Amino acid sequence: MNPLFLAIQGKGIGKTVARLRTLGMRYGLAPSKMDQALERFARVLAHYRCGASFPITAAALARSRGVVEKYQARDIEFAVHGYRHIDHSQLSPDRQAADFSSARRLFEARGVACWGFRSPYLRRNEATLEAIREAGFLYDSSDSLAWDVVNGGGSEAYAKALAFYGARPAGDYPALPKLAAGLVEIPYCLPDDESLIERLHFEDDQARSRPWLDILAETHRRGELFTLGLHPERIFLCEVPLRNVLEKARGLSPGVWVARLDEIAKWWKRRSALEPVVGFSWPDEYWLNTRPLKGLTLLGRAVEMVRPPREWHGGWTQVKGSGVRFKSPLRPFIGITPRSEAGLAGFLRQQGYIVEFTETRSNYSVFLDRPKFADEDERGLLADLDGGDSPLVRFGRWPDGAQSALSITGDIDALTLWDYGLRALGR
Repeated sequence: MNPLFLAIQGKGIGKTVARLRTLGMRYGLAPSKMDQALERFARVLAHYRCGASFPITAAALARSRGVVEKYQARDIEFAVHGYRHIDHSQLSPDRQAADFSSARRLFEARGVACWGFRSPYLRRNEATLEAIREAGFLYDSSDSLAWDVVNGGGSEAYAKALAFYGARPAGDYPALPKLAAGLVEIPYCLPDDESLIERLHFEDDQARSRPWLDILAETHRRGELFTLGLHPERIFLCEVPLRNVLEKARGLSPGVWVARLDEIAKWWKRRSALEPVVGFSWPDEYWLNTRPLKGLTLLGRAVEMVRPPREWHGGWTQVKGSGVRFKSPLRPFIGITPRSEAGLAGFLRQQGYIVEFTETRSNYSVFLDRPKFADEDERGLLADLDGGDSPLVRFGRWPDGAQSALSITGDIDALTLWDYGLRALGR
């Protein structure tokens, strides 16, 4: 499908024309304007001691030299945004696999490490995911979640964009990474900067800050991940909202882990791979050990920790390290029946819970028998577990006792006006 037609489909004719008028302000014939935007972005990030992840098309990277590479030393990760800015869901599986492998090779030849992928237009299919795996990527961040934070300020253009992206409601699905067949899928949160400015027409810093601050508050309450989307060329329009979010995140307690997407994917994969060893000694005393993982925190609720714990959040206490001894009248783990849906145990383990297969309900503080368990059931199950008071011991979802996570990201679709012109031709 022609990229210009796709832009019209996603934005509408009027928005596409308006977008073309702004390109000259944000891009030049040479990449100097994008370089200035990246420099400004990097300074803001450095002030708050954090990094960011910017997916960039391989074609745009190939047409420039030196603009992107130098920012790797400033805590900025560059991911692959397709070889070209096209709708990959319209391509054959073989073409997708070839494009993604070629993109990785180009990044490596330029000395740009690439761990992750995001599809242009946030559009993908199962073949896309399989091609991403085959190309050797660690994560994909193309799935989108729409947060109900515009407070009645929605527009037809925004609703059209959500439908075009295939965004799911964040109220129904958890904003969390998911490890599936070796690939970590990391959701992208909406509204992003493009939605706030070009579709919702939020014209001042306060209006643009409010939705992002609301998402931050809700992800912190739920212990989830806020993937904040800000295209680098709009940093001059959204610097204050970005600073407001980072300032607020740094002040929350328990803390917010602010990390790049590759750091989040690596953490999620390593922590999900932990294999705890549980022992029992009379009376009602347990010990739990696992291999060391830097930043790992053990959380307990309604159990007596032998080693003095620290108060954490929501009735939980924390102990840092990979081992703990505790007392509990019941096994403070989640017992599930062998006939439960196969994905249930994996989902719970990725949340840090200790899972044991059993038919004996009476021994466990939490017992689940769920022959059916789908994505739409995850939000309710997490709410039940977080809101209960049964004895439980689990690994912290995020490192160093953080309650939630925040990742700053934004696509680089082009570095120059030439890139945009060629992009319209599918090149």
